[in-house]
Amino acid sequence: MSDQSVFSHRVTRRQFVVGGSLAGFAAFLAACAGSPTESPSQAATPGVPTAPPVNQTPTPAVPTEPPVPTGPLQFANWEAYIDLAGSAGDEGVYAPGSSPTIEKFKEKYGVDVNYVEKIGDNEDFYAIIQPALATDLPTGWDLVVLTDWMAARLISKGWIEPIDQGNVPNCVNNLRDGLKNQPWDSNNDYHYPWQSGMTGIGYNAKSLRQAGKAAPTSIADLYALPSNKINFLTEARDTWGLGLLKLGKSADPATTTFDDLQAVYDDLAPLVANGARFLDNSYLQDFASKKVWAGMVWSGDLASSGTPGDTFVFPSEGCMVWTDNMMIPKGAEHKYTAELMMDFVYDPQIAAAIENYVYYVCPVNGAAEIMQEMNAEEPLDQYYLDLIFPGPELVAQMHNFQFLSDELETRLKELFLDLKGV
Repeated sequence: MSDQSVFSHRVTRRQFVVGGSLAGFAAFLAACAGSPTESPSQAATPGVPTAPPVNQTPTPAVPTEPPVPTGPLQFANWEAYIDLAGSAGDEGVYAPGSSPTIEKFKEKYGVDVNYVEKIGDNEDFYAIIQPALATDLPTGWDLVVLTDWMAARLISKGWIEPIDQGNVPNCVNNLRDGLKNQPWDSNNDYHYPWQSGMTGIGYNAKSLRQAGKAAPTSIADLYALPSNKINFLTEARDTWGLGLLKLGKSADPATTTFDDLQAVYDDLAPLVANGARFLDNSYLQDFASKKVWAGMVWSGDLASSGTPGDTFVFPSEGCMVWTDNMMIPKGAEHKYTAELMMDFVYDPQIAAAIENYVYYVCPVNGAAEIMQEMNAEEPLDQYYLDLIFPGPELVAQMHNFQFLSDELETRLKELFLDLKGV
């Protein structure tokens, strides 16, 4: 694929064929869910927390005399996770007023939205909000988006507000079946998915070509590149999960041992000593400045916000799969407005517009068909289809290294902090 074709999603779209991809898409979502029928070992993992009971009476499908929306809605999200337009869309960097979805919400409900790309790493964001939550104080955020395992942790501690289901009929009606019945919040009392995605390899074709290096197709290939020109992820589960696959080991938390975690550490340590770094979404800036030629990345980022030549690859050893979830922290000042935002982005028309920019896997029924209509004249090519609707062959290579036992969680943190030199 040429440099221009990799970046061409902002210019042209080719060969968008949804029909044959939906079967794989459904299977992918089931894999994300870790349901007993699709992933018995994941469901049995002792590291999966359970949600507290919700002590509330059933709400009607449409709330009676709803409260008035208040704002500004304080919305914390990851980079490259909302649709952008204008110069912000060209640059792939959010600025106030640049997201059509946020602007439409503000217009519809007459409230302001302080949308901030505040989250770059689950543990780092947890460290910011944990002191307030632990002392029954508001975090300052009304809506946050965190990955499955972290979402489950916060919910299990009673730190997330229960959702009034009567305020989110779009969520209730349009959530894809494969993302329902999560063992850590089986009735979606506390969360609704924002996007799903994969963790694999990213590289810049131009940088590698100029250096006379072949593009990596495997995790082993990535490790073989100059250490000071590659990155791993600050999300330890992603880095260790891919590291296990690189060593030929299972990335199933139910069978992972202390020795397995140590083996990944031992494999990474020489690369880190020679300059490999751990990055969050900031790898986008390092790819752009050519500080990084290749690294571990999340599937939609380079497609939506990368520079010419940035390419995502599904490693031959396999990839990680995950879902990021919307939640309302305890004590949120604008809880009702947060529920309205949840409901708004589960409108298939809005969900399709977001997906058409971010290139992650949308959790909303009906969005795929609208995306097909959006791209009818200039369809997407297979590169983007694999990101949005991964087929059965790709789904078979996906692994969910999410819910660890307390003992494995503690050991992983120790190894990761030691490797980072913290």
